[in-house]
Amino acid sequence: MKTNDILSEKQKLILELLKRNNIDKLKDFINSLETPLYFLNSTNFDLLTLALSLNCSFDIIKLIYNRCNYKSLNYVVKDIYHLYDMSNHKDEIIVNYQNSSEVLMDSNNNVKSPLLISLEFSDFQTGEFLINKGADMYFKINGKYILEILREENLLTMRKLNFLLKNGFSLKKFKIERLSNFEFKYIKKCLENFVFDTNFIKYLLNLYKNKTGISKRKFNHKVNNEINKIEIPMELYLKYLDRKDYRKVEYLYQYYGTEKTRSFKDFILFYLNYFDRNFNKKSFYDFFNFIINNETILPFIKEYAIEENKIIIKNKKLKMVELINNNNTLKLEEFLKNNNYILHCLYSSKSEILNLINEKNVSLDLVDILRKYFLI
Repeated sequence: MKTNDILSEKQKLILELLKRNNIDKLKDFINSLETPLYFLNSTNFDLLTLALSLNCSFDIIKLIYNRCNYKSLNYVVKDIYHLYDMSNHKDEIIVNYQNSSEVLMDSNNNVKSPLLISLEFSDFQTGEFLINKGADMYFKINGKYILEILREENLLTMRKLNFLLKNGFSLKKFKIERLSNFEFKYIKKCLENFVFDTNFIKYLLNLYKNKTGISKRKFNHKVNNEINKIEIPMELYLKYLDRKDYRKVEYLYQYYGTEKTRSFKDFILFYLNYFDRNFNKKSFYDFFNFIINNETILPFIKEYAIEENKIIIKNKKLKMVELINNNNTLKLEEFLKNNNYILHCLYSSKSEILNLINEKNVSLDLVDILRKYFLI
């Protein structure tokens, strides 16, 4: 049985009026009722979420809110997008869902709150109204925050995040670990809003305005206190280390307390080694090349990186010679294939590799393999 079949006659009438977005006729209908308007609400039929879903005017939203005597806006109802013609929606992203009702119905088990719907449709005026009336930005739906649901629905935008941040959303209550699957721009925005926030800036401006002096020690203490407001989860560093997106690792490192530099270096080296050994991702070599070729605040100096890459090259060269000495064609070919990125550093010229072949009296099978990879 379809939802439409189990609506009462009055519910069907008000649904049609909401679709028309006509406040005068809606007022006439409400005034004609013998019972309070909120009597039309039920478990799966809620006038406020219906009006929001149908993109009704702000005046209609306020009318329904005031006449239904909502005690709380932190509730959920089963969303029934599939009943509606989506053509009157202004939000392009939502309009694109017209032919994908299954996606909307499956989204978050089809459960919505008023604030979530207003943000899905980028209705910031209504969203602010709801927040001012008590809608909680941290209200969870099926165990997920509104911000997480918007991301899962591919409806999160920087404008929506800025709206939430402006209205008090903060990493103080929303654990940064929950941002691990978000695009980096959202992680960055949340961090910058929380650390060195408005209060910190006001503190500095007051010092300047009042020409108040501050010792270097006290200033550094204030800065460290700000940085220590947040602890970046190690999985975020790993995510960008694995992707070799070292600029993002560097950005996150800004929020790592300077007193923990040694442990940070050990952590980075441990996991680079893990990636290298288990997935052959040449993580060490690429990371140290980044340090060598770029200015960075990461706690590794160029000289250290140069020496580490020399050791990598030396060890791989020794391994290659060992395989040649053992006349192990299969393992040699596998080694050359896996280390193709660094072969030019092992033997930089044709003459060097030819000298090796002559010196080791290499078999014809091995010569063919070496010729293939060193292009001789």
